[in-house]
Amino acid sequence: MANAHNGHRSRVRERVRKEGLTHFQDYQVLEYALTFVIPYKDTNVLAHNLINKFGSFSGVLEADEDELSEVDGMGEVSAHFLSHLLKIHQFYEMDKAKKVQILKSPQDSINYVKPFFKDKMIEELYLICVTPLNKIVSVEKICEGSASESPVCMRNIIDKMGRAKVSNAIVAHNHPKGTCSPSESDDKFTRALTCNLAMNGCFLLDHIIIGENEQHYSYRQGGLIDKYREEVSHLVVFGKIAQPEAKYEVDNDKK
Repeated sequence: MANAHNGHRSRVRERVRKEGLTHFQDYQVLEYALTFVIPYKDTNVLAHNLINKFGSFSGVLEADEDELSEVDGMGEVSAHFLSHLLKIHQFYEMDKAKKVQILKSPQDSINYVKPFFKDKMIEELYLICVTPLNKIVSVEKICEGSASESPVCMRNIIDKMGRAKVSNAIVAHNHPKGTCSPSESDDKFTRALTCNLAMNGCFLLDHIIIGENEQHYSYRQGGLIDKYREEVSHLVVFGKIAQPEAKYEVDNDKK
Protein backbone atom coordinates (compact mmCIF):
# COMPACT_ATOMS: atom_id res chain seq x y z
CA MET A 1 0.00 0.00 0.00
CA ALA A 2 1.32 3.44 -0.89
CA ASN A 3 2.27 5.69 1.97
CA ALA A 4 -0.20 8.60 2.17
CA HIS A 5 2.61 10.87 3.29
CA ASN A 6 4.90 10.17 0.33
CA GLY A 7 5.93 13.47 -1.20
CA HIS A 8 4.13 15.46 1.51
CA ARG A 9 7.27 17.30 2.67
CA SER A 10 8.23 18.18 -0.88
CA ARG A 11 4.77 19.57 -1.49
CA VAL A 12 4.91 21.64 1.71
CA ARG A 13 8.34 23.04 0.80
CA GLU A 14 7.08 23.97 -2.65
CA ARG A 15 4.04 25.70 -1.12
CA VAL A 16 6.31 27.68 1.21
CA ARG A 17 8.45 28.75 -1.75
CA LYS A 18 5.40 30.00 -3.64
CA GLU A 19 3.21 31.42 -0.86
CA GLY A 20 5.36 31.89 2.23
CA LEU A 21 3.69 30.98 5.53
CA THR A 22 0.86 33.52 5.48
CA HIS A 23 -1.95 31.03 4.80
CA PHE A 24 -0.64 28.25 7.03
CA GLN A 25 -2.31 27.38 10.33
CA ASP A 26 -0.22 27.40 13.49
CA TYR A 27 0.17 23.62 13.67
CA GLN A 28 1.19 23.52 9.98
CA VAL A 29 4.03 26.01 10.54
CA LEU A 30 5.18 23.98 13.52
CA GLU A 31 4.91 20.76 11.53
CA TYR A 32 7.01 22.34 8.77
CA ALA A 33 9.67 23.59 11.20
CA LEU A 34 9.97 20.17 12.84
CA THR A 35 10.74 18.47 9.53
CA PHE A 36 14.22 20.00 9.65
CA VAL A 37 15.13 18.14 12.85
CA ILE A 38 12.89 15.05 12.56
CA PRO A 39 13.70 13.74 9.08
CA TYR A 40 11.91 10.36 8.88
CA LYS A 41 8.74 10.79 10.90
CA ASP A 42 5.34 12.40 10.36
CA THR A 43 5.42 15.57 12.47
CA ASN A 44 1.72 16.41 12.16
CA VAL A 45 0.58 14.66 15.35
CA LEU A 46 3.53 16.07 17.30
CA ALA A 47 2.71 19.59 16.12
CA HIS A 48 -0.88 19.19 17.33
CA ASN A 49 0.33 17.82 20.68
CA LEU A 50 2.60 20.82 21.16
CA ILE A 51 -0.14 23.35 20.30
CA ASN A 52 -2.56 21.57 22.66
CA LYS A 53 -0.09 21.68 25.54
CA PHE A 54 1.19 25.25 25.14
CA GLY A 55 -1.95 26.85 23.69
CA SER A 56 -0.51 28.52 20.60
CA PHE A 57 2.42 28.62 18.19
CA SER A 58 4.00 31.48 20.17
CA GLY A 59 3.45 29.52 23.40
CA VAL A 60 5.44 26.63 21.96
CA LEU A 61 8.37 28.87 20.98
CA GLU A 62 8.33 30.56 24.40
CA ALA A 63 8.47 27.24 26.27
CA ASP A 64 11.79 26.14 27.71
CA GLU A 65 13.68 23.06 26.62
CA ASP A 66 12.67 20.92 29.60
CA GLU A 67 8.97 21.67 29.12
CA LEU A 68 9.16 20.80 25.44
CA SER A 69 10.93 17.53 26.21
CA GLU A 70 7.93 16.39 28.27
CA VAL A 71 5.70 16.24 25.16
CA ASP A 72 5.34 12.74 23.73
CA GLY A 73 7.41 12.42 20.56
CA MET A 74 9.83 15.24 21.33
CA GLY A 75 13.50 14.29 21.43
CA GLU A 76 16.47 16.20 22.84
CA VAL A 77 17.43 17.71 19.48
CA SER A 78 13.91 18.82 18.51
CA ALA A 79 13.29 20.33 21.97
CA HIS A 80 16.57 22.22 21.79
CA PHE A 81 15.75 23.41 18.26
CA LEU A 82 12.30 24.81 19.12
CA SER A 83 13.46 26.42 22.37
CA HIS A 84 16.15 28.35 20.49
CA LEU A 85 14.21 29.54 17.45
CA LEU A 86 13.24 32.79 19.20
CA LYS A 87 16.83 33.35 20.31
CA ILE A 88 18.02 32.96 16.71
CA HIS A 89 15.41 35.47 15.56
CA GLN A 90 16.41 37.90 18.33
CA PHE A 91 20.05 37.61 17.28
CA TYR A 92 19.03 38.39 13.70
CA GLU A 93 17.03 41.46 14.78
CA MET A 94 19.89 42.79 16.92
CA ASP A 95 22.44 42.16 14.18
CA LYS A 96 20.23 43.98 11.69
CA ALA A 97 19.90 46.90 14.11
CA LYS A 98 23.70 47.17 14.33
CA LYS A 99 23.77 48.35 10.72
CA VAL A 100 22.25 51.63 11.89
CA GLN A 101 25.20 53.95 12.46
CA ILE A 102 23.67 57.34 13.31
CA LEU A 103 20.59 58.08 15.41
CA LYS A 104 19.19 61.31 14.02
CA SER A 105 15.86 61.39 15.84
CA PRO A 106 13.99 59.92 18.80
CA GLN A 107 12.25 57.57 16.38
CA ASP A 108 15.63 56.35 15.09
CA SER A 109 16.60 55.51 18.68
CA ILE A 110 13.27 53.80 19.34
CA ASN A 111 13.57 51.68 16.19
CA TYR A 112 17.14 50.82 17.07
CA VAL A 113 16.43 49.52 20.59
CA LYS A 114 13.13 47.69 19.94
CA PRO A 115 14.82 44.43 18.82
CA PHE A 116 16.78 44.30 22.10
CA PHE A 117 13.57 43.67 24.02
CA LYS A 118 11.53 41.53 21.67
CA ASP A 119 9.93 38.63 23.58
CA LYS A 120 11.92 39.43 26.72
CA MET A 121 10.12 38.45 29.92
CA ILE A 122 12.31 40.36 32.38
CA GLU A 123 13.33 44.00 32.55
CA GLU A 124 16.68 44.86 30.97
CA LEU A 125 18.63 48.10 30.72
CA TYR A 126 20.91 48.89 27.77
CA LEU A 127 23.50 51.63 27.29
CA ILE A 128 24.17 53.04 23.81
CA CYS A 129 27.29 55.20 23.71
CA VAL A 130 27.33 57.81 20.93
CA THR A 131 29.64 60.51 19.60
CA PRO A 132 28.65 64.21 19.52
CA LEU A 133 27.39 63.52 15.96
CA ASN A 134 25.15 60.69 17.24
CA LYS A 135 27.25 57.91 15.73
CA ILE A 136 26.97 54.67 17.71
CA VAL A 137 30.20 53.67 19.41
CA SER A 138 29.05 50.72 21.53
CA VAL A 139 25.99 48.95 22.91
CA GLU A 140 25.97 47.01 26.18
CA LYS A 141 23.42 45.46 28.48
CA ILE A 142 23.99 47.07 31.87
CA CYS A 143 21.69 45.06 34.11
CA GLU A 144 18.50 43.03 34.22
CA GLY A 145 15.66 42.66 36.65
CA SER A 146 14.40 45.70 38.53
CA ALA A 147 17.85 47.25 38.96
CA SER A 148 17.21 50.65 37.36
CA GLU A 149 17.37 52.42 40.72
CA SER A 150 20.59 50.75 41.80
CA PRO A 151 23.62 52.99 42.50
CA VAL A 152 25.76 50.13 41.17
CA CYS A 153 23.90 50.37 37.85
CA MET A 154 24.54 54.13 37.77
CA ARG A 155 28.26 53.70 38.41
CA ASN A 156 28.39 50.98 35.77
CA ILE A 157 27.00 53.37 33.15
CA ILE A 158 29.52 56.10 33.96
CA ASP A 159 32.36 53.58 34.02
CA LYS A 160 31.43 52.10 30.63
CA MET A 161 31.10 55.55 29.07
CA GLY A 162 34.58 56.34 30.35
CA ARG A 163 35.97 53.17 28.82
CA ALA A 164 34.27 53.96 25.51
CA LYS A 165 35.74 57.49 25.70
CA VAL A 166 32.37 59.14 25.03
CA SER A 167 30.48 61.92 26.76
CA ASN A 168 27.05 61.17 25.30
CA ALA A 169 24.72 58.24 25.80
CA ILE A 170 21.23 56.86 25.37
CA VAL A 171 19.75 54.37 27.82
CA ALA A 172 16.82 52.09 27.10
CA HIS A 173 14.83 49.62 29.13
CA ASN A 174 11.62 47.65 28.82
CA HIS A 175 8.37 47.11 30.68
CA PRO A 176 7.79 43.45 29.69
CA LYS A 177 4.26 43.22 31.10
CA GLY A 178 3.08 46.80 31.08
CA THR A 179 2.68 50.04 29.18
CA CYS A 180 5.55 52.27 28.15
CA SER A 181 4.48 55.01 30.56
CA PRO A 182 7.35 55.98 32.91
CA SER A 183 6.96 54.89 36.51
CA GLU A 184 7.96 57.03 39.48
CA SER A 185 11.15 54.97 39.82
CA ASP A 186 11.88 55.51 36.09
CA ASP A 187 11.61 59.28 36.62
CA LYS A 188 13.88 59.14 39.68
CA PHE A 189 16.45 57.07 37.82
CA THR A 190 16.44 59.36 34.78
CA ARG A 191 16.73 62.49 36.93
CA ALA A 192 19.60 60.96 38.91
CA LEU A 193 21.37 59.73 35.78
CA THR A 194 21.05 63.12 34.07
CA CYS A 195 22.54 64.81 37.14
CA ASN A 196 25.33 62.24 37.61
CA LEU A 197 26.36 62.39 33.97
CA ALA A 198 26.30 66.19 33.98
CA MET A 199 28.54 66.32 37.02
CA ASN A 200 30.96 64.05 35.18
CA GLY A 201 30.96 66.23 32.05
CA CYS A 202 28.60 63.93 30.16
CA PHE A 203 25.14 64.11 28.62
CA LEU A 204 22.08 61.88 28.42
CA LEU A 205 20.66 62.21 24.92
CA ASP A 206 17.59 60.07 25.64
CA HIS A 207 16.00 57.41 27.80
CA ILE A 208 13.72 55.09 25.83
CA ILE A 209 11.10 52.80 27.39
CA ILE A 210 9.62 49.93 25.37
CA GLY A 211 6.36 48.47 26.65
CA GLU A 212 4.11 45.64 25.56
CA ASN A 213 3.25 45.44 21.86
CA GLU A 214 6.27 47.69 21.11
CA GLN A 215 4.70 50.76 22.70
CA HIS A 216 7.42 53.34 23.27
CA TYR A 217 8.23 56.44 25.25
CA SER A 218 11.11 58.90 24.82
CA TYR A 219 12.16 61.11 27.74
CA ARG A 220 13.67 63.50 25.19
CA GLN A 221 10.38 63.81 23.33
CA GLY A 222 8.57 64.21 26.63
CA GLY A 223 10.78 67.20 27.51
CA LEU A 224 11.86 65.72 30.84
CA ILE A 225 15.58 65.49 30.13
CA ASP A 226 15.73 69.24 29.48
CA LYS A 227 13.74 69.76 32.68
CA TYR A 228 16.14 67.60 34.71
CA ARG A 229 19.12 69.37 33.16
CA GLU A 230 17.65 72.71 34.20
CA GLU A 231 17.23 71.44 37.77
CA VAL A 232 20.99 70.84 38.09
CA SER A 233 22.18 73.73 35.93
CA HIS A 234 23.31 75.67 39.01
CA LEU A 235 25.62 72.77 39.94
CA VAL A 236 27.32 72.23 36.59
CA VAL A 237 29.06 74.39 34.02
CA PHE A 238 27.98 72.49 30.92
CA GLY A 239 30.40 74.24 28.60
CA LYS A 240 33.50 72.80 30.27
CA ILE A 241 33.47 69.31 28.81
CA ALA A 242 35.78 67.16 26.73
CA GLN A 243 33.21 66.56 23.99
CA PRO A 244 30.25 68.61 22.71
CA GLU A 245 26.73 67.55 23.56
CA ALA A 246 24.96 65.25 21.10
CA LYS A 247 21.60 66.50 19.79
CA TYR A 248 18.98 64.93 17.60
CA GLU A 249 18.91 66.42 14.10
CA VAL A 250 15.17 65.74 13.94
CA ASP A 251 12.86 66.23 16.90
CA ASN A 252 9.64 64.34 16.37
CA ASP A 253 6.39 65.66 17.77
CA LYS A 254 6.14 65.38 21.53
CA LYS A 255 4.37 62.26 22.63
